[in-house]
Parts: sequence; C-alpha cells; structure tokens
Amino acid sequence: MKTYLLMTAAMTALTTPVVSQAAEAGEATTEVVVTGRKLLPARTTEANRTAIPNLLTPQAIQVVPVEVLQDQQVFTLSDATRNVSGVTTDFGFNGLTQPLLVLRGFPSTSMTAFGSMLGASNYYLDGTRVSGLPVNMTDVQAVEVLKGPNSVLFGRGEPGGVVNVVTKPLRATPGLEFVQTLGEYGLSSTSLNGGGAVNDDKTLLVGGSASYYTTDSVRDFVEEKLASVGLKVQWQASPNTTVSASADYLDHRYRNDYGIPAIGNTVANLPLHTQFNNAPELSHIESRVLRLEVAHRLSDNWSLKAKAISFDADMREVDITAYRMDMAMSGACDGDGNPLCRYYYYARPDGSNSMGQYALDLTGKITAGDITHNLLISADAYRAKKKGITLFSAIGGVDIYHPVFTNTPKLGDTVVLDALDYVDYNNWQGLSVQDQIDFGNGLNLVLAVRHDKAEAGYILPGVTTNTVEYTSPRAGLVWSLSPNQTLYAQAQSSLAANNGRDMLGKAVDPETAKQTEIGYKYQAPDGKLSATVALYELIKKNRADFTLYYVTGEILTTGEARSRGLEVDVIGEVTPALSLIASYAYTDTEVTQDANYQGKALANAPEHAASLWATYSVSEKWRVGAGLFYQGDRYGDIGNTFVMPAYTRVDAMVSRAFEVSGKPALIQLNVNNLFDERYYTGSHQFVQDWVQPGSPRTASVTLRLAY
Repeated sequence: MKTYLLMTAAMTALTTPVVSQAAEAGEATTEVVVTGRKLLPARTTEANRTAIPNLLTPQAIQVVPVEVLQDQQVFTLSDATRNVSGVTTDFGFNGLTQPLLVLRGFPSTSMTAFGSMLGASNYYLDGTRVSGLPVNMTDVQAVEVLKGPNSVLFGRGEPGGVVNVVTKPLRATPGLEFVQTLGEYGLSSTSLNGGGAVNDDKTLLVGGSASYYTTDSVRDFVEEKLASVGLKVQWQASPNTTVSASADYLDHRYRNDYGIPAIGNTVANLPLHTQFNNAPELSHIESRVLRLEVAHRLSDNWSLKAKAISFDADMREVDITAYRMDMAMSGACDGDGNPLCRYYYYARPDGSNSMGQYALDLTGKITAGDITHNLLISADAYRAKKKGITLFSAIGGVDIYHPVFTNTPKLGDTVVLDALDYVDYNNWQGLSVQDQIDFGNGLNLVLAVRHDKAEAGYILPGVTTNTVEYTSPRAGLVWSLSPNQTLYAQAQSSLAANNGRDMLGKAVDPETAKQTEIGYKYQAPDGKLSATVALYELIKKNRADFTLYYVTGEILTTGEARSRGLEVDVIGEVTPALSLIASYAYTDTEVTQDANYQGKALANAPEHAASLWATYSVSEKWRVGAGLFYQGDRYGDIGNTFVMPAYTRVDAMVSRAFEVSGKPALIQLNVNNLFDERYYTGSHQFVQDWVQPGSPRTASVTLRLAY
C-alpha cells in the first residue's frame, strides 16, 4: 500500500496546493511532502476572502477537489458541479466548455432582464467574475460552490450561489506532468503542465502549461475544440511581499448543440443523434487573460492584497438556431414544434468581449480580551462589455422526424432581415466591510455590508445606461458544539441583474434577492471527513414580466420567485482505502408573483437530486471507482408545459499505478453512463425547442506521466 500511495502522490503532487497562513499573508511557502493520494475536504480560497475556516463560516460551501476531477475524468464545469447538492444545468449556447449552471433553482446568468436571450456562461475564476470565457479543466485545482447570494463579498450576481474555479498553483520543486486521454466520439485531450523554482533560494517560481481538447459527438454536426497555453510567475520580493502574474491564451472553436424540441408535455421521441445546427463553419472565440496579484504582510496581524485581471476576446458566433416560432413570417413552421424554423439568430460574425476587475483587500485581526475581530475591508471596480452587430437571417423549415440539410448557406450568403448593434454593458464599483467576531466561548458572529453603484444595459450605442445604488447586508451566527461540530444561521440580501432599459427607454428596476439559512457542519477530528446540512429559503424579487413588451415595449418588474429546500454534502475518507463525495438536495420552487406564471415551478429545478461517487484502493497498484448521479423530474420551461423525465446515470473507473524509467505513471479507464441511460441534462427556460440530451455510454483511457 505504501508504494501505491507514494506513486499516486507523485502523480498529483504537481496539482496539490500548499495553503498556509503564511502564503495568505504574502510569505514564501515551504515545501510539504505529500505522503499519499487522499481525498480530503479541501480548504476554500475565496469563501470569505479571509483565513476563516469553513467550519466557522455561516454558509453552505462545497469544494470538488482535483482528485475527484481526475478520478471522474472531468472536462466540463457542469460535470464537476454535479457532485454538489442544489446544482443543475440550464441550456448553454457556446459549446460544452461554457455551460450555464442553475443553483438553488436560479440560473447563474439572468435571462429575465431586458437583453439577449442567448445568455453567456458566468462563473468565477480565482475569485473574479468572468463571462463568456471557456473553462480549461486541465488547469483546474478545485471547483468551489458557495451557496446562496454572495453580493456582499463578490458584487452583483445571481442569488443561487457562486461557482469559483481555482487554478493550479506554482510549486518550488521542479516537475512536469503529461496527461493524454483518448475516448469514443473523437475525444482527445492532451495537456502538459510543469515548472518550479528558477533560482537557488526559490524566491522565483515559473510555470507553463499547454493543452488541446477536442471531441465530436453522437449528436449530428456537434464539435468542440479548445486549445490553451499559459504562463505563470511568482516572485517572493521580500519576506513579506509576493508578486504573482499570469497570462493565458485560449482558442475555442465549436458548433453548438441546440438539442431536441418538446412536443406536447414531453421531449420529442427522436433518435439521439438528431440535431439541427449544421452551420457550414465553426463558431470561433479567441480569449486572452492577464492577471496580476500583489500580497503584502503589513504586520503580524494585518495584510494587504491587490488584484487585477483583464480579459478580452474576439468572437465569430455563426451557429444556426432551430426555433418553432416563424419570426420571418415565411410560413415555414406553425409553432407546434414540427416543422422547426432555422435561423442565423443573434449571429455575431465580428464581435468582441472584454472584462476587467481591480480589487484591494485589507485583512486584519484585533484582539480585546477574549474577543477577536477578524476584519476584511475591500474595494473593487468591475467593467464588462460585449459588442458587435448581431444579424438575423431565415434559412427555412425542417421536418424534425425527416430532416434534410442540403445546401445550407453560409451566413454571408443569406438575406439579412435584421441587424442590431446592441451592446451588453455591465459596470460597478463596490465597497464592503466584514467583521467575524470570535467571542472566545464557541460563538462567532459575522457582520458584513456592501454598497454598490452599478450600471448595466442591453442598449444601442449612445443610449444612457441604467444606474442603481444598492446596499447589501449580511449577518450570521456560528455556535461551536464541539471543536469539530457547529450550528449556524445567516441572513443576507443581494443585488442581482440590473435590467437596464426597456424599448420605451424607461429604467427597469434591478433584480434583488434575500435568503435565510440555517445549518450544521461536521469535520472529523482527524480532518479527513466533512459534512454540511443546510435548510434555506431564497426569494428573488423584481423578476421581469414581459406581458406588455411585445405590445407596447414596456417591461414590468413585479415578478417574484421563491426557492426553499434541504441540502446535504459529504466529502472525505471513510477508511484508509475508501473515499467518497456525496450530495442530496430537496428543492421546492415556486413563482409567487407574476401575471402569467404565478404558481409555476422554476425550470430545470428537480424536487429531488442526489449524487454519490466512491473510490476504493484494492491493492498497492489498483483502484476502482463508481458513481450514481440522480435527477428527478423537472419542468423544462417557465410555463411548465413539458417535463424532462427523471434519470440515474452510473459511471465507473479503474486505474493502475506503475513506473516508467523509475518515474510514477498511471493508466485509467473511465466508462460514463455505464447502462446507456437516455436522459436530458437541461432546457432553456423560455424555449421548448432546446432540450439538451445527455451523452450515451462512452469509454475513455487516460495516461498520466510525472517527471
């Protein structure tokens, strides 16, 4: 067993972070010898933007560590978050590597605001909100899910929660890791990740990475290609100051899967391969990301951290969209789902996307008697803009049961019926203060407040954006039952989407949310197992009502929706040989105020969902793993007109450790959807035609080499 543990430890050593109080204060980290590959509860890096442990945080948090990502052979963010309670998927528009997630019943991207129905993927990258950036899973160390509204610490965002992608850290010990995966349906993933100290005193660390991921699909015409290169540098300028910088380039090419339509109250009975987007060329997004961070320890108790990130992308979005509405008035479709009309819809042949955020965090500790104040004072500014003329062009109808795709024209060869020069604009400045008060008797009180000035709009150039100011409070209490058990309660509010202006030019009220949550947290005395149980009620206000939009151009923000439920998350080591990550969610959703949809459930929100993934070390060299992923019945749209049926997906894994020229290696076989279940992962909440099928049974083989 010892031999196996040492070999598998070496395989993951390049991607195992060393997190310490010294590192967070800006000191150089020391090397830690890893004695085995363990699935242990991971420590979050951004949950409180301080060093407060999860056990003392009045909020449900789950972390999916790199060990799980590797065991399950995860290539998408949606596959990573299926291990977490209360997280499902919506319908995505920019390929597999840019999914739209649903947390506690609410999408991570608001499409109830006045704006493009084709929402971009939103998530957080090392604590910074990004939109429309592909997720390169080969550079991911962990995926953190912070449940509920988080405006107090992260600024404007949707109330279901924050999904934060943590990238791999640099190490002082030189090393190189090569990973190659080959699988069915054209799957190939190649990655190279390495680096180390370049001077004797190990104050200058350099690392580089390169990867290429490509896959076809059982679905007609669907392709995905993502190439990425990156460079990271970390300089220990002094014992108290650390400077880190990184640069990444991503080239993403895809033909999006527009799914299967619903007919009547269920999904159409079509062959799994049937798909209606056969655009003559792939959509293409080139992204560049620059990041800089300076951490300085002012004293034993006070630290300052400055962060800056810049992201820009050139875009050519040329997918063909199938839709039952005859928007061109051509008579090609009758609105029942067969035939479907096909369009270049919101096609953007020459667009751009940019984002920048700048943040300054001051953290400190003040002790007075038995009482300790852990303070965070933060200021940040954020701006994002997506622009480029979008084109609308009709192609014609297609019979969904007998589709014919001859002579599909390129975008430049079609008659443009409409061209819109709308700009997606999002900007805010915020100031927040948080005080975590430790009374020294097992009680911890968390008080926080943030004030935002935010402006946003989906507007024509020259139109004034809608500006709003909002204050978000947060209060939480943690009671330590013992050193490894806590009860907590919290209440907080948040600023979600700013709805911009309607067609009449009227400023539309921002969407806001409030949540109350109580819970229990457990961590084993040896730190090898943790569990969280949470009960919550989440209410989103000012949801947009489009009843009068198509008549007068007016939008009413009178809508309200509620989600309440129970969530359970467990992760860790049960025995030295057996590890698991498990979740269960009961989610009850309802639209409580709306002229058209009052009483309806939210889309893509199953009442019951669960997951269980376990790995077992059979011997010194062999490991096996298996998982169950269950989703109950879900309504596919806001009108609750059709249902996506429940499903249980079963995955399996087996791996063997060995050596190559004295260096550790690992070969791994994964089989996903072992029993070839037909299932659906999500649907667009406003459309009955874009229901996303899950993949059939697929097998892949992975080779990992460490040098």
